[in-house]
Amino acid sequence: MGVLVAVAWLLSVATATAQRGLAVDEVFSRFGRAKGCTMVEMHDAKLGGHRLDIYKSLTYERLGTAIEPYLEADRRRASKIREVVESGKVVSGYYMMPPLSGGRNRYVLFVDAGKGNGAVIYIEGRLSPDDIMKLCFSRR
Repeated sequence: MGVLVAVAWLLSVATATAQRGLAVDEVFSRFGRAKGCTMVEMHDAKLGGHRLDIYKSLTYERLGTAIEPYLEADRRRASKIREVVESGKVVSGYYMMPPLSGGRNRYVLFVDAGKGNGAVIYIEGRLSPDDIMKLCFSRR
């Protein structure tokens, strides 16, 4: 029992450290268990042949205006910004955040599906911006 508690504590510390200083951390904390939301969290996962240290996603309904300020805060700190704009409104994109030690990059991805619905994704790992683009736009 004590070992399980220690492992759970270590995982929570690792997750908190990964997103520390990012507004997206508050998105997951505040809305991760909210009605109409689905949160997924994986550690040491593979996606599209790429190893991810952390993958965290949140899909939400009718919360777009509540989530936008957090995305805007991370946008201001991003080292690289890629956005899709339709009719003057940002509808999707990714922000490359300042990397962690050891060459681990951090990305905040998002999509606004309209009517306050959308998704936010946090990815941490040794992926390049090109890798992120391939994951987002490759067809399977």
